[in-house]
Amino acid sequence: MVTKDEIKHLGWLSRIELSDDELDRYTSQIEQIIAYLDMLDRIELEKAEPIKARKKFADLRPDESHAFGADALGTKNRKDGFVKGPRMV
Repeated sequence: MVTKDEIKHLGWLSRIELSDDELDRYTSQIEQIIAYLDMLDRIELEKAEPIKARKKFADLRPDESHAFGADALGTKNRKDGFVKGPRMV
């Protein structure tokens, strides 16, 4: 399905040097990935029912904001609620 030349080309595109052992390993791994994706493609989704949420949105946590009391940046250089940076002149 996948050839070593294709893996070598992908390595070249990625700027990765691959040894012969790595080419063999990656070739078999890519073939396994493609086989798994082919298996997923064969699933008939038309017959599957969508999963419904078991909780109502009202049962979830309330969306409330809380003030954060500490300095999030941990900086001492503040002025008027903003972080003061060094002069760039």
